[in-house]
Amino acid sequence: MSKKTLMLLVAFLTIFSMILASCGPAEAPATAEEPVAAEQEQAAEEPAEAAEEPMAEGDVFTIGISNPFISSEYRTQMIAELIEVNAEYMAEGVTTELVIESADTDVAGQIQQLQNLMAKEVDAILVNPGDVNGLNATLEEAVAKGIIVISVDQELEVPGVYNVGIDQKEWAKTSAKWMAEALGGEGDIVQIEGFPGHPANVARMDGVAEVLADYPGINVLATDTGKWDEATGQQVMSNFLAAYPTLNGYWTQDGMAIGALQAVMAASPAEYPVVVGEGRCQFLNLWSEVLAMDPGFETIAVANPPGVSPTGLRIAVNMLMGKMVDETTLGGANGQSFVIDVPVIITPENLDEGLAICADKPDAYLLDGIMTNDEVLDAYFVHEMAAMEPVTIGISNPFISSEYRTQMIAELIEVNAEYMAKGLTTELVIESADTDVAGQIQQLQNLMAKEVDAILVNPGDVNGLNATLEEALAKGIIVISVDQELDVPGVYNVGIDQKEWAKTSAKWLAEALGGEGDIVQIEGFPGHPANVARMDGVAEVLADYPGINVLATDTGKWDEATGQQVMSNFLAAYPTLNGYWTQDGMAIGALQAVMAASPAEYPVVVGEGRCQFLSLWSEVLATDPGFETIAVANPPGVSPTGLRIAVNMLMGKMVDEAALGGVNSQSFVIEVPVIITPENLDEGLAICADKPDAYLLDGIMTDDEVVSMYFQ
Repeated sequence: MSKKTLMLLVAFLTIFSMILASCGPAEAPATAEEPVAAEQEQAAEEPAEAAEEPMAEGDVFTIGISNPFISSEYRTQMIAELIEVNAEYMAEGVTTELVIESADTDVAGQIQQLQNLMAKEVDAILVNPGDVNGLNATLEEAVAKGIIVISVDQELEVPGVYNVGIDQKEWAKTSAKWMAEALGGEGDIVQIEGFPGHPANVARMDGVAEVLADYPGINVLATDTGKWDEATGQQVMSNFLAAYPTLNGYWTQDGMAIGALQAVMAASPAEYPVVVGEGRCQFLNLWSEVLAMDPGFETIAVANPPGVSPTGLRIAVNMLMGKMVDETTLGGANGQSFVIDVPVIITPENLDEGLAICADKPDAYLLDGIMTNDEVLDAYFVHEMAAMEPVTIGISNPFISSEYRTQMIAELIEVNAEYMAKGLTTELVIESADTDVAGQIQQLQNLMAKEVDAILVNPGDVNGLNATLEEALAKGIIVISVDQELDVPGVYNVGIDQKEWAKTSAKWLAEALGGEGDIVQIEGFPGHPANVARMDGVAEVLADYPGINVLATDTGKWDEATGQQVMSNFLAAYPTLNGYWTQDGMAIGALQAVMAASPAEYPVVVGEGRCQFLSLWSEVLATDPGFETIAVANPPGVSPTGLRIAVNMLMGKMVDEAALGGVNSQSFVIEVPVIITPENLDEGLAICADKPDAYLLDGIMTDDEVVSMYFQ
């Protein structure tokens, strides 16, 4: 099933909500209360409501479910809701029937579940993990296959894996804080936890411990596991009551709360302890029953909503349809979590509302909430721009004293004009001047003040702009660094691999010299991101050629005239040098200096893929047929290619993260379009026949190429 065909114009669905209006908005909370049994046959009895408008035609996707624990009503309700919500998408021709792997199993068994789903070539996997780390390698394997992987009800920290659920730690802290306050900060309590080591249980118990650390007057007498099972929870509480008959309260979670309260009711104490309960209909009914005997009974009912899983299914479907996640809305340990609000908390103040919800529900029903398709899109996805007002893109360029930047700006304007003609963009907002870091920060501030939708920045410093770029990201602006790679979370990079680019010509130079000789180097601006990467690449190559001696290095400031002066100085100091390495327009100045010196034998040189350099090359060959050089071009076209990427992102297309590389896997790495050697010099000269001397041999990806290579 191909995920490349995008469905850009999509009508939103309205879904059946499992929660009544009196419970507030149906924002599906997600947590792993109790794991629960669920058979694929247990489809919801009520039909799903019809969608407001049909989905656009496109690929039909298959979603797989991995559930390793079926011995709880939570999981039963979860699977039933997944089947029900998926049925809506099936009716619209968007999905096929779910592929469900659901059984009581261990880590090895769940790994097999995931392998089975991959073998069936599902497009997305929703996994409710039974272990916090044990599935990592298998989930990474699925991500590497291009499968969208979403962990539901538990947060995993696995690169490329999204999480959908409530904040388990904060969820537990809510009830723990309530209990501590209800006890007046004093008393003896016990705790019944779920499975030790399970991701949700670990997060919850950490939350409880964090709360109780603020209440030194509360003494935890004992903790035991109820294995997220009602009967086990009842037995554990019976044992606790026998050992500690005067305990003042207890904290527990999920269905174990029902068993624990049943044990207390069976013991019929003179005074009921303060207890933490569950937002399940059976618990609410028991609560009501206890109040009839003890009007002073105090409890709270919190629900870990199974609806986070069908909400996760909605997120997966929209991702598969090419909608772009708004990364600024995500949270969690690694910024990959869709954190769902807890939809319902029952206190004495709204117990009657909870009982009303349960009037026509079975005892096993958990108070729940499932986000609608519209709510999911509004909360977590970039709003599509098609058929809407055009977007505005800003340009920040801190260095204009080079032909490269002149060509870059001209090409940006030209490519943007294509999108303007289609009504997709407005005129570019260009901030371009020779300036320092402070000046470029001001450029970025100016662009933010003009409320641009995306910023293309050619950074003048590798770290100096970080805070300002992060500020732009926080405003929801797409930020793309062009021609230089930055390591700023959330900032994409578009450009060639500067280090590898430099290594290509350095390797050629070393081989042309036969691994022996004296050379000099002319670099760009020291400290500039591109120059640092390039010089690192050259040093890495030359380390393999101990016979090559670097006599001196100086900066030509990426300026032709400066490069010429530096080379003249080098020739005066080292008249018999065998070669030199340089970059960009400085190569033209350097060769002009050599030509002016008219040496008996020309050094081996590194040149630039610019028309003027090719003309000089041809001129030197007429006097010295043995002249050796290579012409490499750092293409200005990476910037207009970056503009194409920004426009497609703003239109809601989803980046194929598997296609990215670089230091933080946020880089669109562009292939170098042209390298001129003696073998294809005539082809290069033919390209330059109708171009000005300043023209750099270039390549700009088309819109179709960008979408095909970098978007799902």
